[in-house]
Amino acid sequence: MGRGRQKAKQQKIARKLKYLTTDTDYDELAKELSTQEPGEGSPDPFADIEASYSHDANAAVDNAQGSVAEDDLDEYAKWAAEAAAKATSGEMPVVKAPESQAPKPKPMPRKPIPMPMPAALKPKKA
Repeated sequence: MGRGRQKAKQQKIARKLKYLTTDTDYDELAKELSTQEPGEGSPDPFADIEASYSHDANAAVDNAQGSVAEDDLDEYAKWAAEAAAKATSGEMPVVKAPESQAPKPKPMPRKPIPMPMPAALKPKKA
């Protein structure tokens, strides 16, 4: 007996929520949205906090390592450029593929398998 009444109440509330018209002041909403210029600020309220923490973490890493990270990157870039130059000029030795990866010869074609023919389809001998 209680389920019908409960369901009716839920339907009544659902109808109210569906058809409820709220008085939205679109002019006020436009003013609120236009106060923030596109180049100013950030829509993310925590962006400033995140930037301050990430800057502090990067500074701590740079202080601990000095400027080693930049030097390592420069050395790697030089090495990569030299390796690319050697590879294109032919200085690098050509490594042959192991036998397990060597191309396999094509298999010989096999003879076709004779298919049995029903007696009704066999040509009659004269």
